[in-house]
Amino acid sequence: MSAHRSARDARSHDGPLLKIGVAGLGLIGGSLALALRSKHQVLGFDVSRDTRDAARSAGLTVSDSLEGLLPADAVIVATPLDAVLPTLLALEPLAKDAVLLDVGSVRARVDAHASDRHASPRIVGMHPMAGRSTHGFGAADPAILAGRPFLVVPTQRTDARAMAVAGEIARDAGGVVTVCSASEHDRRVAVLSALPLAIAAALSIGADGAGDLAAIAGPGFRDTTRLALTSVDLGTGMLAANSANVLQALSAFREILDELERAVASGDDRAVAAFLERARSARERLEGGKARVD
Repeated sequence: MSAHRSARDARSHDGPLLKIGVAGLGLIGGSLALALRSKHQVLGFDVSRDTRDAARSAGLTVSDSLEGLLPADAVIVATPLDAVLPTLLALEPLAKDAVLLDVGSVRARVDAHASDRHASPRIVGMHPMAGRSTHGFGAADPAILAGRPFLVVPTQRTDARAMAVAGEIARDAGGVVTVCSASEHDRRVAVLSALPLAIAAALSIGADGAGDLAAIAGPGFRDTTRLALTSVDLGTGMLAANSANVLQALSAFREILDELERAVASGDDRAVAAFLERARSARERLEGGKARVD
């Protein structure tokens, strides 16, 4: 009996064992590696020696080089956003039949790269809509992926096998697969991720200028501003790399605030109440559709 057959039979999974590399062992990459290691053969890599050591201490098998992740059935690129393309470019000459997936929160650059190149390997986006305000491998936790939408984004270099591999990995990590285009992905995350970050950041800055509020701030204010703790590098990428969609989301949000400002300034209690009722109804619809992203 082969080693792969023994490993497969030892786990509660009907599909074939995949050899999966994970490049970048921060919050998302580390969480994916930890979630997948009981169902597949997982090998991780991170440019930080400290992170590699921490991952080994957590029981992960770790390579000391990016190239060491190959050969593989799939490599997940979970680096910071500005390192995604350089990492893909470094992997491509060695990838052969491997599926290259990346978890980047903005799809336009990878989509354009895949459109401009016609050779293998296979490239597909796989963005988990999950996270927390802390980051790094120390914050990695498979539980943050459970039941979360995984936005699987095909490119011009995505074939049926790549989609099947992406879907299997997403489901085995505990996610729920939603397929969308790169343009639709970036429009959605501008509203769902970048806009809340911008609002939390602005509210935090505004409150900081209003005197010592920390001692009296309640959980509502703290929850609303939690995203201001997002890693600066991650937040900058989310806002700057998706600027057209972010600007559109900010403009639409500003119009909504202007509507409320006019109602408050005019002393129109009915208009204020109607505004809040619309907000309550919208939030209830979001809660009812929380497993979806549309």
